[in-house]
Amino acid sequence: MTPEQLTPDHAEAMAKLHAAAFPAPDAWSESALRDLVQMPTALAYGVWTGEELAAMLLIQYTGPELEILTIATDPTHRRQGLARRLLRHAERELRPAKSMLDVAADNSGAIAFYESLGFFAEGRRKGYYKRLEGDRVDAILMTKG
Repeated sequence: MTPEQLTPDHAEAMAKLHAAAFPAPDAWSESALRDLVQMPTALAYGVWTGEELAAMLLIQYTGPELEILTIATDPTHRRQGLARRLLRHAERELRPAKSMLDVAADNSGAIAFYESLGFFAEGRRKGYYKRLEGDRVDAILMTKG
């Protein structure tokens, strides 16, 4: 499964995957994903299993810096290295001087994943994420490079 670049034509599959990976209200809509992919500084990569989008990475790339906007893996395809493959592919293609992202402070699995790739915590946004129950969760700002 080789990563390939996604286009606005893939927005429906991207939205379906994002909804499977992230519970409401965190899932992004098809129109929001289409709009993001059309931005001149945005790039999206995906890994397919047959007709199904199994994992995707959406980034903002501004020359020396790469910001991970979202990375999602279908729950049935997790722990198979797809997210790692996508992120490494983007880094090889773009060779950013610095990569950055936000991750929910209560998402220990994602934090460990990013740390295994060389990211480290650099800051915090208080109450950045809103949960279904109405609770707010801090975002950990992580960087690499």
